Amino acid sequence: MKFAIGIPTLNRADLLLPSLKMYSKDFRENIYVIDNGNQGIQSFANVEVITNKENIGVAASWNVLCDKIFETCDYALILNDDIYLRKTSLDIEMMINIRSNHFIRATPDWCAFIISKKIYKKVGRFDECFFPAYYEDSSYEYRMKLNGIPMVQAPALNPFIYNNCKTMEKMPELQELAKNNKQIYIKMWGGEPKREKFKKPYNR
Repeated sequence: MKFAIGIPTLNRADLLLPSLKMYSKDFRENIYVIDNGNQGIQSFANVEVITNKENIGVAASWNVLCDKIFETCDYALILNDDIYLRKTSLDIEMMINIRSNHFIRATPDWCAFIISKKIYKKVGRFDECFFPAYYEDSSYEYRMKLNGIPMVQAPALNPFIYNNCKTMEKMPELQELAKNNKQIYIKMWGGEPKREKFKKPYNR
């Protein structure tokens, strides 16, 4: 029941770095950071930073992190860069033991979630057509539903420090891109989240 941690980041190294220093002490597991903003974050201790020259987006970052983690682990804990979890390795292991066949996420949103290698293999990779962010989580949630994967919203996974949309706060132009992704979602699934009509993408 081995797991590792993955965190994508674009422009909030100021919020991520304090959390990373605490995570390095909270967890004995490897922590992988995808830096899409070339923010100069350095690897240290059990933290490995992968720096991209350009932003590959949230979905692609999650795919890279999952591909990396599932080379050696059965579970991935994926976190936003603007939160602090205040959990330990034992806490995460207990959650996995209780819900080993479930996709587990925090109750506010996908700011923290646990996905197994088994689920990732069955459902597939995250949809990179939703770029740079927003609706990739809704699409995956719907795809899990189509595949009969149970999802649980677990208060135990809620962050101690929860910031919402801090990336968008520094880049308000992402708001317009989010609107575009909504239209992509509707075309892909025949309706907005919770109102989908198609069983296959684009009804094909």
